[in-house]
Amino acid sequence: MLKERLEIAQKLAKEVHDVENAIDNAILKIGVLTSSMPEAQAAAKLSAVASDGAFAHLQGAIAAMLSGRSSVVALHNELASIKDKVGLKNIVVGYGDAGKLLPAKARANRDMASAKAA
Repeated sequence: MLKERLEIAQKLAKEVHDVENAIDNAILKIGVLTSSMPEAQAAAKLSAVASDGAFAHLQGAIAAMLSGRSSVVALHNELASIKDKVGLKNIVVGYGDAGKLLPAKARANRDMASAKAA
């Protein structure tokens, strides 16, 4: 049963990771669009009034994307919590950010060492 749960957890971890990447890529693309819109407006010699509605929709799209990203991260954390409750607590599933992120004390020590070196 544990082996089957691990396989399921690994499948879900990959799917969640793929969704997180897709959302981040969409945020990058909307950032490019956000930069392009004022340039296009200026090139077309249009006033801010002419494109205000478009910018309002852009603002809504950006807010929705960021809200969606937060929801997917919350989903990720909830699934991690469930993983811990089904006997997989000490098993790294997916990409395991924990090994890539320094604890607060290690970050402080690294920052102090960098400051002394500078």
